[in-house]
Amino acid sequence: MSTTFFTGLTVVAGLLMSLPVQAQDNRKEIELHYQKAQEALRAGESDIAAREFQEILRLQPSNAQAHANLGVIAFTGGNYTQAAQEFRAALKLAPALWNATAFLGMSERHLGHPAEAEKLLGDSFSHLEDKDLQRQAGMDLISIYYESGDLNKAVGVLQALQAAKPDAPDVLYAAYRTYSDLAAKALAALAEAAPESAPMHQILAQNLANRDEFQGAIGQYRRAIALDPRLPGLHYELAQMILASSTEQASRSEAEQEFRRELALNPASAESEYMLGVLAWLQSKPEDALQHCLNALRLRPDLVDAHIAAGKALRALHRVGEAVGQLETAVRLDPRNEVAHYRLAQEYQEIGRSDDAARESAIFHQLRDAHQPIRALYQTILERPGVHETIESGAEKP
Repeated sequence: MSTTFFTGLTVVAGLLMSLPVQAQDNRKEIELHYQKAQEALRAGESDIAAREFQEILRLQPSNAQAHANLGVIAFTGGNYTQAAQEFRAALKLAPALWNATAFLGMSERHLGHPAEAEKLLGDSFSHLEDKDLQRQAGMDLISIYYESGDLNKAVGVLQALQAAKPDAPDVLYAAYRTYSDLAAKALAALAEAAPESAPMHQILAQNLANRDEFQGAIGQYRRAIALDPRLPGLHYELAQMILASSTEQASRSEAEQEFRRELALNPASAESEYMLGVLAWLQSKPEDALQHCLNALRLRPDLVDAHIAAGKALRALHRVGEAVGQLETAVRLDPRNEVAHYRLAQEYQEIGRSDDAARESAIFHQLRDAHQPIRALYQTILERPGVHETIESGAEKP
């Protein structure tokens, strides 16, 4: 498998270090050269900027930042040998220049020295204040860990990058690849160590479920339960497969028993309480549905679907004010949940808050259009999503 998938370095002139001037008699001349270097960089004239920094070094050979700036220019131009020389000169004069340390690490990686690069990048990563430079250094560090097979070290760097740049596509892709490969390694180890264990059959069931092979998944879940009936999550997942395979009342009753078995083993299963509420709603029992949803929310106050379902049940019970409260909480917890906005618009319209209803309706339509590509992805490459509140489910009135 190829591991060359972390790409996209972009170095900007804003990362260049400022130049403190130490020699009083050369101050004005050095400042002038620095201003000219900045102007040249803004104009994209890196050769002129390099000559200005070299003039600064002629006037002040101990200026570490001038060496570092020359290193950045060389790095940006792809001259990694020259860049490494300049960064080493800068760090010899000022070892605490963490930006220069990171750039030296990235230069060493380009030069084919992964061990040196790993140390330099590892030492500097947590000290980098510029988020773009931290992302670039972190992605190089992840690549090194990935290429050496040390995925656990990569996870720590990924977590830091995701906290700093949660929407960066390259970081998200690196996370996807790393966690996928970790999962694959764990699965291979499990298959070798315990091929007939309950967790192995649970994984087989989940894979079948992702391909919509519900009967096969049900069979694997039943084998897992026979091997270890107290394994957390088995009864809940089996119940979900039973519901996915059939909408008949017999299947709903069987699923209900499995959700109750899960709760007997794991009283903290908010999802099982929520699903009992879903089943109660389908049986035209809004009071029971509401109670199960409230039970779920006591266990997990941030369970958005339970808030939406509670709002739906409260509306059926003509407790509109409470329904609004539940749905407003759902929107606060998940502002991008289109169903929550849709139902809240309905409730606002019901109590005469027309402007608020129009606002929520507009947000719903905007989110629905934005989510269409995401739904397509779920249908093709991602895991099968679990049961969630939908707009259509509101059409079933008890």
